[in-house]
Amino acid sequence: MKKWPPLHLLPPLLLTFFSLFSISTCTDTLPLNSSLTSNETLVSSGGVFTLGFFPTGSNQYLGIWYTEMVQQTIVWVANRDNPIPDSTGVLSLSSTGSNLQLQITSSNKVLWSTSISSNLVNPVAQLLDAGNFVLKENNTNNTVWQSFDHPTDTVLPGLKIGFVSGQYRNLVSWSGSDDPSSSNYTFKVDLSGFPEFFLWNGLQRVYRNGPWNGVQFSGEPEMESDSTFTFDYVSDQNETYYTYYANDSSIMSRLVLNHSSIQRYVSSGSSWTLYWTIPRDQCDSYDQCGPYALCSTNTSNIPDCDCLTGFVPKSEKDWDLRDTSAGCIRRVGLNCTGDGFITISNAKLPDTTNATVDTTIGLEECRNRCLMNCSCTGYANSDILNGGSGCVIWAGQLADLRQFSSGGQNFYYRVAGSEVPVTSSTSTGTKKKKNSSAMIALTVVLGLIILASVAYLIRRKLRKNHANVSYLQRQRQISFDSVRPLAPARDKGLEDGSSTDHGHDLSLPLFHSSVIAAATNNFALANKLGEGGFGTVFKGELEGGEIVAVKRLAKFSTQGTDEFKNEVILIAKLQHVNLVRLLGCCIEGEERMLVYEFMENKSLDTFIFSKAKSSQLNWLKRFEILKGVARGVLYLHEDSRLRIIHRDLKASNVLLDENMNPKISDFGVARIFGGDEKKSYTNRVVGTYGYMSPEYAMDGVFSVKSDVFSFGVLLLEVINGKKNRGIFSVEPLLNLLSYSWTLWKDGKALELLDSSISGSSNDNLQIIRCVQVGLLCVQDRPEDRPHMSEAILMLNSPNANIPQPKQPGYFSDRVVSDMESSSSCTVFDTTVTIVEPR
Repeated sequence: MKKWPPLHLLPPLLLTFFSLFSISTCTDTLPLNSSLTSNETLVSSGGVFTLGFFPTGSNQYLGIWYTEMVQQTIVWVANRDNPIPDSTGVLSLSSTGSNLQLQITSSNKVLWSTSISSNLVNPVAQLLDAGNFVLKENNTNNTVWQSFDHPTDTVLPGLKIGFVSGQYRNLVSWSGSDDPSSSNYTFKVDLSGFPEFFLWNGLQRVYRNGPWNGVQFSGEPEMESDSTFTFDYVSDQNETYYTYYANDSSIMSRLVLNHSSIQRYVSSGSSWTLYWTIPRDQCDSYDQCGPYALCSTNTSNIPDCDCLTGFVPKSEKDWDLRDTSAGCIRRVGLNCTGDGFITISNAKLPDTTNATVDTTIGLEECRNRCLMNCSCTGYANSDILNGGSGCVIWAGQLADLRQFSSGGQNFYYRVAGSEVPVTSSTSTGTKKKKNSSAMIALTVVLGLIILASVAYLIRRKLRKNHANVSYLQRQRQISFDSVRPLAPARDKGLEDGSSTDHGHDLSLPLFHSSVIAAATNNFALANKLGEGGFGTVFKGELEGGEIVAVKRLAKFSTQGTDEFKNEVILIAKLQHVNLVRLLGCCIEGEERMLVYEFMENKSLDTFIFSKAKSSQLNWLKRFEILKGVARGVLYLHEDSRLRIIHRDLKASNVLLDENMNPKISDFGVARIFGGDEKKSYTNRVVGTYGYMSPEYAMDGVFSVKSDVFSFGVLLLEVINGKKNRGIFSVEPLLNLLSYSWTLWKDGKALELLDSSISGSSNDNLQIIRCVQVGLLCVQDRPEDRPHMSEAILMLNSPNANIPQPKQPGYFSDRVVSDMESSSSCTVFDTTVTIVEPR
């Protein structure tokens, strides 16, 4: 035991307290009502790790380090962002709540605490030989808190990083070699699509290790042949995490996030050896070559970027200057029906943020699903063990592709049929036999082409003459009992696909009206799901038993043929887990109908705005819904084949499936925008009061930031359970945005939470963060609002540095008087058209 400071330097009460309990440097436990001061330590039973105070500059921190290392190696820091300004820190285990607390003795200010609620009778804190500091019931394994649940920058064997027990466990790098405070560099799991880990520098992706493929992370093929370690990866509906163990217990190991690199060190003595580091080369830099390009390295580790076969540089000039950030574009567009696939071997799979996974099917069915999905751009096995199993499907652009000299796995990407290379013959016969085989093959191919052409012409003729094409052919024909007679089609081009502008885009199954009539029991009132300005939605059951939702455009709908065509063209090309799936459409006479997947729980507004149902959505579920909506909007803005602004994002356009997963719907007023387009103008403002951004409602200016504003309104509505244009008693005409802003300024953000639910103390910081993100999204000036990628990062990152919001756009206060003369409808839940924005 080190000597105490002179007695006259200690306050009398503290002197009395510390004289009762002292901690020997050879013990590994801190008992109840005892303390650890700056000149004392705990040492694990095997002497591997030490816990105590260490200085950096003029500050002091509580941490854990290896005992026998020549150079002190810190693996965990309790108060990394709250340093002790002098050497008067004390760690104590009090009976009040059985919590560990780190305090400044001179002021009793608490700098760090375990902050838990437990029912421990005789608690004790213990430092284990694994480097884990635990709080538990004495002489039992009943652990209520452990440092392994709160990693800093280091992963020790057995420590899990990812999403564990409902909490994210991320690595955050030190700010400097002698500054343990949190830096901008973080390593964390992204649960979107097919989960994978990303290294971030603030809001910028630095590195991606690829999804786990049953053997290793797709971007780290060296893991497969590593005999020094055993790697463990778990991903199910509850948890997704990674950990590792050394196969030789005499080997010490640590995985460290050191700013822009992740390094693994090993040791069998008193010094460390660098085992490996990532990123290992420039091809590991996220999306080094841009979308639809492949990165590989030569013997000098110089990155080599090449467009995928069937693609060309988006900018030849930039590529000549070795700026490949814009990536590549298709040489020949996809036509959905005649496409093929090209294989990349030894590949690191593309970014899987917006991929979908089905572990129950094999590669061949995966290929067929991709072919049937016009938005699918590639597929691969989700697991490469035992010949491969499972299916991953990509929709949208392919980013961050690289090829290794060995390892990786096969990836299959989609190209037009004419771009698929002809595989050379591998037979060993004579040249004559080869030529004969080639002639036979050519004859067969030409014959098949002729037959296919004749069949196509006959089918098209029958289609025009009889208008009897159906996605699911019905044996029995049921009379179409409509409340109005069928009339000639208002848009013949839309009906027969001959429209010069969009007809070629209608690559969507067509349902016969009789099929839909039978499915909905002739549009019986009992099957009616809802009604809006567009018409009515009915529940239906197709012949095969599939439940669908049929959206039937009303004759006098405020959404006409243009909106119908727009929705068919757009949503048919979109594929994302958070977008509603369009199964087909019906175009006969005046009939315009859309057939969607059925959403068991209807729309989000039926829950959050209902006194009877709002309590069914607890905070955790609301937060998951918000993240799903955000991912869907991000896909529309950045990752879909057609970059889209929705323009009518609101609670009633967010549908919920049987598991309460959100899906964005209603693309009737959505707009496509170019990759370089910052904003657009319109003389026909469409959308919903309460969700429109100020610049759009007033001036007809819209951009991706218009959707961000709508998302911010939706986020605050989900938190509060009231509509933006609801009535608040604070003052007349005060909307939800101004109410939220007032609470935020007063430091009362938690009061915004819906009174029908309650968040736990662990949720409070998350709720406050969501309020802050919502207010950032609804700021008055578009340039102040974050992009959706930034909003998602802020929602998912407890340690992200989030800016303070500025005053929101008070839409309802700002434009109500100006709108009255020009708007045709002022109902909150109805999409409205404003012909001349002021």
